[in-house]
Amino acid sequence: MYAMKQINTNETNIFSKSIVEIKLIADRIAEGKGEEAGIFSNMHQILYILNKQETVTPRELIMELNIAKSNLAILAKKMIKDGYIESHKDKINKREIFYNITDLGREVLAKKLNNIDTVCTGDAKKVVTILSRAIDELRKIEEEGKSNGSGKKRKTNAK
Repeated sequence: MYAMKQINTNETNIFSKSIVEIKLIADRIAEGKGEEAGIFSNMHQILYILNKQETVTPRELIMELNIAKSNLAILAKKMIKDGYIESHKDKINKREIFYNITDLGREVLAKKLNNIDTVCTGDAKKVVTILSRAIDELRKIEEEGKSNGSGKKRKTNAK
């Protein structure tokens, strides 16, 4: 077995290191199994996205949450059964499905967001305010990347 060299994370790449650290911490906080595990599970993330947008396609959720299509299908089926979301087909393209949040889904989301607010201390809220500003800046960077073409995927010649 060979030893892997550790990458030198000096001040010149503090931005990229911070992005990775934020992502890792956010994932650990957000994810979990069961209703009470994790501060904001995939189910709650779906409800949050659907609450922000009127209708969302499965493809949009897969891209936003970075989850497998099969995992979304299982979760969406359960959420529909529980009455948190509804699905409907496009009137023109019958194969395209859209999800939207129900009133019950909004209640569940509001309760979860309230619980998060209750758990967070004053110091944590200050940090979140700073992170919120950082997220706004990162969204600007993301949009700039998309507008100048660096956010586009390369096409392949696969047949």
